[in-house]
Amino acid sequence: MNNANNRRYVTLAAALVLSLLMAPSPAVAESDYLYKFNPDKYLSLGYNVNDLWAQSEDESLSGAETDSAQPASDDASQISTKELSQQSANPVGKYAYIFTQFAMTFNDGDVNQEEAKIAGNITFQPIIPIPLYGSGENEWRIVTRPTINLFIEQPVPEGEFDEFERETEISDLLVPLPLALPDRIAGRWLLALGPSFSFPTATDDDFGVDQWTAGVSGVFGYIAENWMAGIYPQTYFGIADNDRDNEERTAKFGNMFYWFFYNITDDWQIGFNPTIQWDDRAGSGNKWNVPVGFTAAKITKWFGDKPIRVEFGVEYSVINQDDFGEVARIKFNLIPVVGRPIKSAIFGGK
Repeated sequence: MNNANNRRYVTLAAALVLSLLMAPSPAVAESDYLYKFNPDKYLSLGYNVNDLWAQSEDESLSGAETDSAQPASDDASQISTKELSQQSANPVGKYAYIFTQFAMTFNDGDVNQEEAKIAGNITFQPIIPIPLYGSGENEWRIVTRPTINLFIEQPVPEGEFDEFERETEISDLLVPLPLALPDRIAGRWLLALGPSFSFPTATDDDFGVDQWTAGVSGVFGYIAENWMAGIYPQTYFGIADNDRDNEERTAKFGNMFYWFFYNITDDWQIGFNPTIQWDDRAGSGNKWNVPVGFTAAKITKWFGDKPIRVEFGVEYSVINQDDFGEVARIKFNLIPVVGRPIKSAIFGGK
């Protein structure tokens, strides 16, 4: 990507962000991203781990304040903009949405003696609550967030110094499945625990681990009247090979998405939502990537009266891979609200 193209992409992205942020507000919203490092090829992989919330359509709004982290209504169109703004950042909430992130990444390290390499990344992540038992504040639900990435013109180191090949490929598929405690038990706390899996869907070995993996995922957080915060750790361990080379070690990696958001108005939030990454297979100085950042988010409408959350953020890695990895990211997220596909509990209950 040359400088002229980079300036053109930034200009188009800025124009799209401004047009959406200036749109009128409704009632809905949120998200985040995840980043993973491939130690064998010194290549960064990104996958967004973002905020989850869910949606049903059969209860009316009570309007009364409760001690629950969830709104009184299961219908996203019936709750206030402020409630939707908070629920959009809730990883174990009631509402379903489609998270799509468009990012420009900056990659650098010891093997690059020139300026940081710029690449593109699109993350697709549907957030789907699956009600298992009960309803309302007694509902036990899994909130899954299958995540897959498209890397665009990603630089892959090919030699010792300044030798890179640009590739456009798809990543492995990641599927965490945390089971959330019912609101009646958790109150304003966000509490969930469950398995996580990854599948070897990468279209090139540089963008995946060539293994099936399983591990543990969990959520621990809190929602107050005007703010919310929490952590979402995930671990993955290789359980079966998929044409893996004998010299490649068994996969062992993890990440921890952490977030804080504050409502400055009913429809505007500011905060951060980066993801710390760790990979045990990487060499010394390449195991960790620790980003910090800033994100602004607004609830608005598109296609008439359809609610959508729009985010714009920047992240910088205060700790990154020595050899080669992502050092910064500019991200633009579109997160429309959708009706959750399973509205009634699979195993019944009240």
